[in-house]
Amino acid sequence: MSDGFCTHCFTLLPALATACPVCGNAQNNTGEGDYREKVVSALRHPSPEVRVRAIVAIGLMHDKSAADALVACALRNPADVVVGLQIIETLKIIDDGKPRMTALRYLHARHPDDAIKQAAQVTLNAILPAPGA
Repeated sequence: MSDGFCTHCFTLLPALATACPVCGNAQNNTGEGDYREKVVSALRHPSPEVRVRAIVAIGLMHDKSAADALVACALRNPADVVVGLQIIETLKIIDDGKPRMTALRYLHARHPDDAIKQAAQVTLNAILPAPGA
């Protein structure tokens, strides 16, 4: 069982952890709004590992308001295919509405990496209703 993520490196924490087992940062009681802001701001972190953990945290929080920030992260780091693919995985689960569809369409149209474009298209095909259905 986990209580959440480290407010510094966004590693998944064991229940009742008072310090992060990865970075050692003491965990304090951060308000939900402050925590969300920290997670979204971690999408700009220089470490790809921290960015991936933040992307996973956004998915587990089902934060559909972060769709634009996820797209911006993918476009800021176009050579990091792992980050781009994790963003698409997160977009699959954060919502079932317009923010997700817009984000996936944008990644398909604008991302420079063919693997990301293809993954976005496959995801769109899987969630769009079949013609005539």
